Formats: sequence, C-alpha cells, structure tokens
Amino acid sequence: MGRRKEPGAGVIAAAIFMALVSEPQAAAKPPKEHAAPAPPAATAGATRPAAPEALRLVPKARRMSTYALGARFEITTRDISFEAPAAYQEGFNFWAGRMKGQKRSEACEISTITQDADDSGAVVFRRTIPKFDVELQRNGQIFAPEVDAQKAVATFRWEGTLDPSGNVKEMRKVEGKDSDEVAALAIPEMSRLFPEIDGARDLKIGDAFKDERVVRLPEKLGIAGLENVTIKWTREYVLKSVSDGVATFEVKTTYAEDPDFKPETEKTTFRVSGGGSGEALFEVRRGVFMRSRQPTSMHIEIEAPLRPLPEHPETNAGLLGKSFIDLDLLLTGEQTVKRVWGEEPD
Repeated sequence: MGRRKEPGAGVIAAAIFMALVSEPQAAAKPPKEHAAPAPPAATAGATRPAAPEALRLVPKARRMSTYALGARFEITTRDISFEAPAAYQEGFNFWAGRMKGQKRSEACEISTITQDADDSGAVVFRRTIPKFDVELQRNGQIFAPEVDAQKAVATFRWEGTLDPSGNVKEMRKVEGKDSDEVAALAIPEMSRLFPEIDGARDLKIGDAFKDERVVRLPEKLGIAGLENVTIKWTREYVLKSVSDGVATFEVKTTYAEDPDFKPETEKTTFRVSGGGSGEALFEVRRGVFMRSRQPTSMHIEIEAPLRPLPEHPETNAGLLGKSFIDLDLLLTGEQTVKRVWGEEPD
C-alpha cells in the first residue's frame, strides 16, 4: 500500500507485537563386559539444587560504554463513543467511525555514550536518536505524517549525567530544533521503557518495587482545557525468577489521574483508568535491564461543554457532552550495553 500524507492524523478529534550408525556387518562380537554398576538410588527427599530464591538488585551506570536501545511504541483507538443531545449525534458518529481502529506506530534507536565516572560516581553521557520511523494506519491504509520525523529527530543531541545507579540526574538538549510535531512524538515514552531504581535492594521471589511517574497523556486531545493532560503512570516490578544471571520481572502497570492536574476550562472533567501486565529482564552482574514488553489498555472518560450548532438554537444553552475512549498501548524494546574502551570493572 502506498504512503500518503494526511495532516493531523495522530490527534483524537472530537474526543478526542541420529544419523543412524549401522553396526559393521562383518565385525566380530566384542567380548562380554561386566555391566556397569547401576547408579545409586536417589535418597528419599533429595531434590535438584533450587534456583536462587533471592536477588541482590544493584543497578549500575556502565561507564565508558555504549547503550543501544531499540524501542517501539504503538497506540490503537480500540473504541470511541459519545453521550450527547440528538443534534450532535450525526457529527459524533462520523468522528467515531473515522477514529475507531486508528493506529499509530513509532520505532527508534536511542544511542547513549558514557564517559568515565567522576569522584562522586556520576557518569557523563551524550545521547542521539540515529534511527526513527513513524506511521499512521486508518481503515487499512498507511499514512506518513507531514513532518519528516526521521530527519528532524536525527539532528537532536542531548548531554547529561547519570547517577551511580544509572538514573538520569540531568539532561539538556544541545542541538536540534523543537516543533509541535516533534514534541508530539513518543520519544519520552520509549526513553522511559526501563524503571528508575535508587540504589541496591534485596528481593525474594514474589517481592516487588514500584516506579511511579507523572507523565503526559500519550495521545493528544483536541478539547479545550485538556490540551496538556498529565496522568499518573505506576509500574510494579514483581520478581518472578532468577536463572543464568538474568532476573525476570512481571511488570504490572496502572493508569490513574494526576491529582495535581486541573482542566483549564470550566465544567470540564477528565478521568483515566486501566493498565496491564508485561515482563522485563535484568542482567544481574552488569546491573542493566536487557528488554521489556509492556502491553496495556487505557480507558478515558471526558465531560466537556459542547459548541452551539448554527441550525440548532436549542444547543445555545451550554450543553455538556461525554466522550468514552478505549486505547490499546504497546511499549517494547531491547537494550545492549557494550564497553567501548578497556576491561569491564565488574
């Protein structure tokens, strides 16, 4: 299918992955040998060595290394519906049919190069995004957005520092020009694939830790007062197993309202809920996450004033309408970390 441009396709309008060895026929029969003694019977109650039941989780900033993160973010409008007076139904039904099933996919490679650690253990880094792609799908057709995301993002350069646990202490953009189109891309979501962990901790199988953030809503709403919605994103990492130097976590995600966000328009309310379960793998010795897959669903409810309709004077009374939006999201990626100079210190 061809790709063609369509402006604004990423915004929710009105409410919005034996060989058989034959015995030589003429060979002489070998002399009879005494049968090897049978292995001793297993002692009652004996078991195989148990897998580790505890983990010393020590996240680390890998100095003099290159982090290569290949990440993907997908968001699909699974369903959208409205509650509004009869005069609005035709228009709302049109937009519901247009937006239902719309899918946005973004994929990128985020490259982070670190320097040596200073006396405090902080590690200077430089970050680029050498590869980026985005496409929109509606009614089986694929569209390219108006902005050439790959070229725009390739000009960006960030510099900053990591703390000894590998968390970003500070980061600033030193090259690249911002725009509304680039700001709408899912770069923040993909760059936050892995959690922030402050220092070492001991976990047993079934133990968990949480990563909580206040983030923007991943899909922009074209509704007055809700242009800059923020939500609370909580991920609980539950230790499932430790084997061959790799710890496997179940990732339980929940979405909730940000208590500090207030709509900027009167008589407007916003509610969000949902979540899902995924998985993450952590390389124990080197202290870095290797990969993660986090499928989730999000339910959004909005109540907002409706604009009067020219041919319907009954709509001049400041009526309210409700929108219900169901989104499916997939955040996934894999990371490799390689030492670029010298020997691994640990």
